[in-house]
Amino acid sequence: MNIKKIKLDLTVKFLNLKNNSNILQGVKDAMSNFREEVGTFHGFTVLNDTGVGQGIVKRTYAMRYDKCTLSVDLVVNQQTHSQYLNGFQLS
Repeated sequence: MNIKKIKLDLTVKFLNLKNNSNILQGVKDAMSNFREEVGTFHGFTVLNDTGVGQGIVKRTYAMRYDKCTLSVDLVVNQQTHSQYLNGFQLS
């Protein structure tokens, strides 16, 4: 698995997402380009859900694939439903 290539592709995808885009769907779409390397998508779970401020939550999602797990940290404004990427890690 070429982790460096996958991380670069995800970074470019995140930079090109529009503000009202669903980040998790964008990640899933980007990872589908690497189906042979990462395997089939099995779903995601919320690993951490922490309140940061009034109506603002930091969530960590684990997106599970056959050969790896992608952790995505998002900051979500629950009032406007805006999502902001805080980081990601591929393991």
